[in-house]
Amino acid sequence: MFLIQCLIISVFAIWASSFAPWGGYIFKYLFQRPFIGGLVIGIILGDVERGIIIGCAMQLVYIGYFQVGGIGTFDMGIIAWPCVAIAMISNLEIPAAIALATALSALFSSFDVFIRNVVCVAAGNLMKTGCAEGDETKIFVGYWVIPVAMYILMRGVLTFVMLYYGAAPLEQLLANIPLWLTKGLSAVGMFLPAIGIAALLVFLADDIWGLLVFAVGFSAYVFLGLNSLTIIFFAILMAYFFYRTMNDCRIVKHIGQSAIKIEQEIRTSMVASVYGYYADCVFSVVS
Repeated sequence: MFLIQCLIISVFAIWASSFAPWGGYIFKYLFQRPFIGGLVIGIILGDVERGIIIGCAMQLVYIGYFQVGGIGTFDMGIIAWPCVAIAMISNLEIPAAIALATALSALFSSFDVFIRNVVCVAAGNLMKTGCAEGDETKIFVGYWVIPVAMYILMRGVLTFVMLYYGAAPLEQLLANIPLWLTKGLSAVGMFLPAIGIAALLVFLADDIWGLLVFAVGFSAYVFLGLNSLTIIFFAILMAYFFYRTMNDCRIVKHIGQSAIKIEQEIRTSMVASVYGYYADCVFSVVS
C-alpha cells in the first residue's frame, strides 16, 4: 500500500512543473501550490488535517514568491508534493520541513535549469531537423519522448526514492553536497533571469512607457522588498491611470484629426469656389 502511495505522489510531482510539455493551467500552476499538494497528499496518506496544516505552513512562506524572467530560485512543484509528503511520512516538525523544502527545491530548480538549457536544446535541434526533413518521428521524439523521459527521471524517480526511504538519508545527502557545487549552480542561475526578462521585454515593452512600468515593478520587488500582492495593488492603479490617460489622448488625437480633416475640406471647398467663380467670369467674357 505504501508503495502505491509513493507512486501516486510521484506522478503528481511529475505533472506539477511549469516547463513540462503537458498539464495546462491545472497541473502547471494550480498543483504547484503547497496547500493544494497538502490537501491531496493528506487524502492519499489518510491524514487530511496534517496535510493541510503542513501545506498551508509552506504556502505562507512562499506566498509572495514568483518567477522573474521565467527562472525561479525554488521549484514550487517539489515543495508542494515530495517535500510535504516527506514531512508527513517522516513526522517532521514544520520548521524542519520548511528548511528541508527550501534546500531541496533550490537543488531541483538547478537540475531543471540544466535540463532545459542542455538536454532540451538538443531535443529542439532534433525537432528542427525533423521539420526540415519532414520526419514526424523526430519531431515526436524531440517534443515528447526526450523531455518527458527527463522529467520522469528527475522528478518522478527521485521523488519516489525520497518518499520510500524517508527524510534521514536525504538530509545526509544534502549535507554532503560540496559547497563549491552549490555556489557554482547558484552563480550559473544568477544571469539566467536577465535573459528571460530581455526576451519578455521584446514582446511586452514596445515603447518607453512599457520600459518605465517594468523598471518600477522590478525595482519595487528587488530593491524595496515588496511582495507580489503589494505590487499588484499598485500595478492596478497604474494600469487604470494609464488607460484613462491614453484614452483621453486618443480622444484628443481623434478630435484633432477631425478638425484637420474639416479644415482640409473647407480649404478644398474654398479653392473649388474660387476656381468656379473665375471660370464663370471667363465664360461670361468669352460669350
